[in-house]
Amino acid sequence: MNITEKGLGLIKEFEGCQLTAYKCPADVWTIGYGHTGKDVVAGLKITKEKAEKLLKTDLATFEKKVDKYQEKYNWNQNEFDALVSFAYNVGNIDQLTKNGSRTKEQIAESMLLYNKAAGKELAGLTRRRKAEQELFLTACKTTSTKATDESYKVIVTAKNGLNVRKGAGTNYGKVKVLKHKQKVTITKTKNGWGKISDGWICLKYTEKI
Repeated sequence: MNITEKGLGLIKEFEGCQLTAYKCPADVWTIGYGHTGKDVVAGLKITKEKAEKLLKTDLATFEKKVDKYQEKYNWNQNEFDALVSFAYNVGNIDQLTKNGSRTKEQIAESMLLYNKAAGKELAGLTRRRKAEQELFLTACKTTSTKATDESYKVIVTAKNGLNVRKGAGTNYGKVKVLKHKQKVTITKTKNGWGKISDGWICLKYTEKI
């Protein structure tokens, strides 16, 4: 998955854009949209174009850190955007998710705890965590509510199995889990989801056969 303009706007809003290197509240040299690293030193100056390029490169790193839990959680777009913003600021979502052991509800609740820098609570971080939590809990609007009749077979490609849900979306309850390489028949499709005999599965983690 990739972050959308909604998530990108959240990052830009809270990071701001500084074209001269500065030390953040955690005493780390920073520049552009919150970019850090060995390349950022005292006195460094960049252009707005360079800041945008650094942001794009950094985003790819943090998208991967969130996407590695996709098979476990089946993030919707708003959840993914919120977590990329979180990871961009904190560094990853490993602790937030307890390495994939927390539920989505527990993840949302725990977000608000990450509002400190150097042991001190910061109002700006509190606002950011609340904004990320709000986006995380916002249901995605689908482009279409109509299912298309189809009939074909797929094989599950998700190595850890694939959730079968009561409806076409991660906000629906889980019915069961299909095993890796299990074959099923799709009878309807809707917004990237496929209807099988006892529920719906995300077709991103299947392959047509």
